[in-house]
Amino acid sequence: MASEEIYKAVRGYVVSAQKQVTAAVNSAMVIAYWNIGKQIYDACGENERAAYGKQLLKYLAEKLTKEFGKGVDESNLRNMCRFYSTFQIRDALRPELSWTHYRSLMRLEDKEARDFYLEEAVNCV
Repeated sequence: MASEEIYKAVRGYVVSAQKQVTAAVNSAMVIAYWNIGKQIYDACGENERAAYGKQLLKYLAEKLTKEFGKGVDESNLRNMCRFYSTFQIRDALRPELSWTHYRSLMRLEDKEARDFYLEEAVNCV
């Protein structure tokens, strides 16, 4: 085998591994966000904007942001809660989709439209 062919083969392995790592991280974060949303939903019910919910979100955001950075602010925690309330069956989550996909899908009120675009997103990934 020529050096260039070996390089291309080795490069292909690296690129493939990088894609697998990215997909695994995205999938793990989506599951983590679903679990966080469930925890908040279970504590606050559907109305996380009620007094206790606001207080809990503020408390969590302050503590988690201090430890992990800006990705866990009140707005994102609210999105996680909405994520759980929109997609309550964890096993139905699609590992091909990222948090960005799910945030876009959550904006759709109509379940049939949301399911349609979910399938379209999976087919395009």
